[in-house]
Amino acid sequence: MTDESADADDRSLGDIAGSLESTLKADLGETLVGLASYEDGEYDVLYRDEAASSQYAASDIRAILEHIQLEAIGTAVYEEYHGESLHATVRVYDTLVTITVPVEETTGLVVVVRNDDTHDPYSIIETVENAV
Repeated sequence: MTDESADADDRSLGDIAGSLESTLKADLGETLVGLASYEDGEYDVLYRDEAASSQYAASDIRAILEHIQLEAIGTAVYEEYHGESLHATVRVYDTLVTITVPVEETTGLVVVVRNDDTHDPYSIIETVENAV
């Protein structure tokens, strides 16, 4: 996790995610499928490519974000085991890649891209971390 709070520079996570949306759209183009934020049990889907995510109902997306946030709560334990910060979790599926970047224990950003080998997940993680 990053050591800085999303509020450290007086920007809310929503503000950060909003500016990140335009950056990711410019960088990733049609590869971008979704962008969401989670904070203390609240979830916000900022961008969703309807064609690429049509198999998911809004309730499915909410459930996915809830699970992502619950998993993030255990991040500190993994950091302690490894003696290093966890910068992101990447899940690779047949057609999609989900990149979760925790900001704080119950706060983070989720980027979903097509699994089309056109973009490196590390560069996406760096873009998200730079926005925070």
